Amino acid sequence: MKKKIHILPVILFFSLLPMTLFSSCDKDTNSYLEVLVINEGNRAPVPGVKVELYQNNCDPSDLNYSMGITDANGSYSAKYNAPAIINIKASLEVENDGVRIGTGSARLIEGETKTAQVILKTEVEY
Repeated sequence: MKKKIHILPVILFFSLLPMTLFSSCDKDTNSYLEVLVINEGNRAPVPGVKVELYQNNCDPSDLNYSMGITDANGSYSAKYNAPAIINIKASLEVENDGVRIGTGSARLIEGETKTAQVILKTEVEY
């Protein structure tokens, strides 16, 4: 009695094998940071705050420098290509030519989203 070789299952197996082996290489290696700016007095989110994210210097020439404005929910998000420790500076200009400032830092991990809260001080700096 001869055994029949089923060619279709063999072809299917060898065509799907490389896809399953190499699909695990597609995982997300970026790091994400979401900054939530909170008012010191009432603990409410603050929209319209300038947020600067940097690694070494608060300087636009820094490779990891990012700047943006918080949305209506007091949030600003950024994406990084590698894990890092990021410094955060939030500043809000007030009517009498002063600035309210809040600072913080966050350690980013590959493939994860880190949420950092920054408390915006009530004192105005001139």
